[in-house]
Amino acid sequence: MITVIIPVYNAAAYLSACLDSVLAQTYRDIEVIVVDDGSTDGSGDICDDYACRDARVTVFHQPNGGPSAARNKGLETAGGEYISFIDCDDVVHERYLEVLAGEMVRHQADIVQSPYQIIPESKRSDYCHARLQQPLPGSYPTKALTSNEAMLSMLYQQDMADSSPCKLFRRFLFEGLRFPVVYRVYEDLYAMAQVYPRIQCMVRVDVPMYFYFKQDSGTLNSLSIRRNDAFEVLETLEAQFMVTGQPEYVRAARERRLSVAFNILRLLSRQPHTDANKAMAHRCWQHIKALRSESIRDTHARLKNRLTSLFSYLLVR
Repeated sequence: MITVIIPVYNAAAYLSACLDSVLAQTYRDIEVIVVDDGSTDGSGDICDDYACRDARVTVFHQPNGGPSAARNKGLETAGGEYISFIDCDDVVHERYLEVLAGEMVRHQADIVQSPYQIIPESKRSDYCHARLQQPLPGSYPTKALTSNEAMLSMLYQQDMADSSPCKLFRRFLFEGLRFPVVYRVYEDLYAMAQVYPRIQCMVRVDVPMYFYFKQDSGTLNSLSIRRNDAFEVLETLEAQFMVTGQPEYVRAARERRLSVAFNILRLLSRQPHTDANKAMAHRCWQHIKALRSESIRDTHARLKNRLTSLFSYLLVR
């Protein structure tokens, strides 16, 4: 059985589409644990309605604690051999779980991942039930990675996404392990960095079946501002990797921290020059100056980072 864990917070406008896509899965042996994380917009009532209509749905209501707290609640009560996390404002193809479970068995993998497809919010209505039933390719590439390859690929932002959605996990990977509630962003990256050392094999299925809707706004919203948390997450991981004597992971985590600094600066360039934004920009430049020379020499780093690091010397010495 697969346990599908769906954290819910104020998603009344999108929740039904998400739940409908999960309950329409061709893989029928599922339990759906929906955790209402203190919603105030009626999302909790929608969750309860689905639980009344489908015995596979179990709902928990709790005070708002963030996505980590909601996922942890789901993990505490999960009964399946496999675990899948789906965000409440996303949808999945009807064969999503069937394909991932099939590849899990075929490769004897511990994690199977489908790439997510980013859809502009303005196109959300296009992804109706009929769209999620469209035939998938008869065959598709797969790629198997070792634990070490998966970790480096995640940190260097190559093939393996660091999000917990768009994956199917063997349940044992979360024994004694939970998502960090102290972080509101990049909590997935931290958790995956604890999970990946436990695996023998991870498989990427190269067919998009998970659809993530991106807001059309280009503003630096509160979530983006909290990307400051990413610095703490990555510095914590760097310290862990130093203790465990894994210098290649340290380098990769530092490269990811540089990416965060560049990205926040890009977002800040569109914002008013408030004192708070200036302070954030200063912090980003401190990270960039400390990390850019190493990035330029790192042959595993993304070309984008290496070129931006070179260019940064023209702006700030």
